[in-house]
Amino acid sequence: MIDKKDNTFLETNIKGLMMTLLAYWNAQMDDGRANTEFADIRQSDMRVFGQLRGQSVRLSDIHRALGFSRQAAQQAVDRLVAHGVISVVLAQGSKRDKVVSVTDKGQGLRILAAQQIREFEAHCAAVVGEEGKEELRRLLTQLTDDIQK
Repeated sequence: MIDKKDNTFLETNIKGLMMTLLAYWNAQMDDGRANTEFADIRQSDMRVFGQLRGQSVRLSDIHRALGFSRQAAQQAVDRLVAHGVISVVLAQGSKRDKVVSVTDKGQGLRILAAQQIREFEAHCAAVVGEEGKEELRRLLTQLTDDIQK
């Protein structure tokens, strides 16, 4: 049986709150792409695209970082290639490993995503203040750095 203490915790736990915000922001980003040439790109594919951060990245690193199977990462990459936002080449000296890069068209998607993220951060600042937003960034960076050790 879940008591009041457990129920309160389940309603306000950090993971749940972050998932709620991410779901909201992802839906907002989908809406922002709705009337663009990027409208058909899936949220899961955007996670793969976002993992590139404008750099060339090995496909094996992407699937490990996201916790996707290699097959799921490959399928997302194939869809992004079909949209023309990334390109894939064999890694130098490898017959299997692939390197994924953002195309010129993909740079347009990066610009759109950056604008949307700036809007989210402005909304955060409007709600919790600029100092609160920067404290949140500092704390999330600290947590992220800890898991990447």
